[in-house]
Amino acid sequence: MYSLLAAQDKAYMNEKYKTIGPGRIFPHIKPRDETKWQLSERRKNRQQRLQELRSNGSQIQTYKSSAISSNQQKKSVSQIRKTEPTKPETTNNLKSICGSLWIVLLVIVPGGASITAISALFKLPYQADCESTYWRTASASKRLYCAQLLATSPTLDSLLQAIDLVDVLSSDHPMRPQVDGYIEVWSKKILSLGDLAFQDGKLEEAIAIVQKLPYKVPTYPLVEKQIRDWQKTWNQAEANYKQTQEYLREEKWHQASIEASRLLLVENVHWGTKKYQKLINDIKRTRKEGAKLNEVRDIGELGGLDNLTNAIKKAQEIEKKSYLYQKAQKLIVNLGKQIIDIASVKLNAGNWQEALNVVNKVPKNDALLELVQDIEVLARAHSPASNGTIAGLEDAIAQVKKLKAERPFYNKAQELISLWEREMADVTIIEEGKKLAQPRGISDLKAAIAKVQTISPYNPRGAQANTLIKTWSRELQQQEDQPFLDQAEKLASFGDMSSLQAAISEASQISRGRTLYQEAQNKINRWTEKVERFQDQPILDQAEILALSGNIEQAIVKVQEIQSGRILYNQARAKTRQWQSQQQTKIRLENARQVAAAATIDAYVTAISLAQQVPTSSTSQSEASKLINQWSQKILSIAMEVVKQDIPQAISIARRIPKYTIAYSSAQSKISIWQSWLNHTQPLDYQILPSDKSQGLGGENPSIFTDERGKPLVSTPKFTDNN
Repeated sequence: MYSLLAAQDKAYMNEKYKTIGPGRIFPHIKPRDETKWQLSERRKNRQQRLQELRSNGSQIQTYKSSAISSNQQKKSVSQIRKTEPTKPETTNNLKSICGSLWIVLLVIVPGGASITAISALFKLPYQADCESTYWRTASASKRLYCAQLLATSPTLDSLLQAIDLVDVLSSDHPMRPQVDGYIEVWSKKILSLGDLAFQDGKLEEAIAIVQKLPYKVPTYPLVEKQIRDWQKTWNQAEANYKQTQEYLREEKWHQASIEASRLLLVENVHWGTKKYQKLINDIKRTRKEGAKLNEVRDIGELGGLDNLTNAIKKAQEIEKKSYLYQKAQKLIVNLGKQIIDIASVKLNAGNWQEALNVVNKVPKNDALLELVQDIEVLARAHSPASNGTIAGLEDAIAQVKKLKAERPFYNKAQELISLWEREMADVTIIEEGKKLAQPRGISDLKAAIAKVQTISPYNPRGAQANTLIKTWSRELQQQEDQPFLDQAEKLASFGDMSSLQAAISEASQISRGRTLYQEAQNKINRWTEKVERFQDQPILDQAEILALSGNIEQAIVKVQEIQSGRILYNQARAKTRQWQSQQQTKIRLENARQVAAAATIDAYVTAISLAQQVPTSSTSQSEASKLINQWSQKILSIAMEVVKQDIPQAISIARRIPKYTIAYSSAQSKISIWQSWLNHTQPLDYQILPSDKSQGLGGENPSIFTDERGKPLVSTPKFTDNN
């Protein structure tokens, strides 16, 4: 009997279980609406089916109660709205089942006490009056029923209250297996709510949700595993996210894109959508900023104040929130230091005002502040030092001494102090030297030079001392050497060869490096040219006479007596080239005539080629042009004779007439006519060919012909058809 009743109670619980539905919530679920934690549409349908079971008039409203905070609250359910008196459909069905059970019990079990005990044990509620129930004495069936009603509201508090309501049953209670089944379902629903929070990017909230499950429920190990899985997934996603950010700071765009794409594999909606999209946007923005930084680097590498200031302005456009902000700031500092270096160079060169103007372009930055301040102090100290007076140097030293040992330009300040102290000593020596040189005598100048030479060229006033020494030395040398130059000019005024040679000897006593040396050399060169003309002009005149008489070879030999470096050497070389060219032209023309004497087409073509080698500047150019025209006409004449027997051969011959010859134009005209004959459809009778006399050269205008170098032909010989 007990087994039968338990089976019937189990059937009742299974029916209720089907009504509520076990749910299908697993640790890794698809993302749902991120604004509300709701159960799936399938579960909503289950809740609607539960409402249908109460369609006879009883309506139970879902609710969200506050968490149970004490042992007494675990055994009672508060804030449950009172339902209508009509019993649920499920209860009516079970009532009929219980009626049948009573009959069986009356037959099988003897004794009213046993019947009463069993009836009380399995007594089911006839109405859903959960609000007014005293839970200390409530039956397990009613606890389960009311817990199911609570669980229909998909909220964390409702599910927890449902679990607390039935979890009080002992482990050996007959309904404990069914209760554990429901607790597992509700626990998984809570896990589902936690997973929704996790998928929404709220890890701590998700953990807090699932940790509210009682640790003694059978599904609690799932809670611990779920938390570990969430934390592992979250830590991996965070690691990918941070590594991507690090790649962006290092301007490794490709690696950043690959690392960011790994978030798509993370089993979390928040990381795979929002965080991933944020990284993609960051990569796009940072790549643009990286391109701007590369442009800044390129401009900065060009150097120069304008480029550096322009590069700094572009680098300052990188916002503080950018991944490349720190790199941009380092770049700004480096560029600012380069500007400070430029200012320092200006300062070392003595352009202290320019140094101030340059250092004012350094960007405001804490890393550059002291450098700028030190440059300003040193620049302002250069102002009195540049006066070159003892008082000014003392003032400059006092200003620079303000820079203490911890300042960046302290060492530079000490160098300037040492420099200006040496300069004060140099100023004293220079003033003494100027007093010694004031009389301007030879001995005075020598004494002044000796005094100032005690200043080292590496001293601050070494350059000034060197300038004074050079000035006094030039003046001294001029006084010493001027008599030699005056005597040389007096000798050269006679103009004869011996006087000029004596003048050269006198002026040569002024040695190299002396003040009047260059002036003496100029005069020596002029007098030397006159001497060489006296010596070489007779040789050149005699060579000219030999060339005019036709003895070109003897003229060339004679003119070669004038040596290289002499005043008439270039003129002698020009004469030599001219006579050699005339000789070669004569040989070429003679060779051309000999070749043309064969009176063949090849001979004429070769002869024309030889004649064309005569330079245009040669006196034989007119003769060469005349021969070229004659031989080109000979070729045309042969072609006109051959055309009567063989038109193609005549065309081939005419095409060998070179351009820029007098016969070339006529040959091209003939070729055109002859080609038209070849293209005629009917065979031609060579005996009745049109006379070429009408196509002769007599009608051509010879005045327009030029040779191959563009020079007008000297003469145009008449040409007639000898045939």
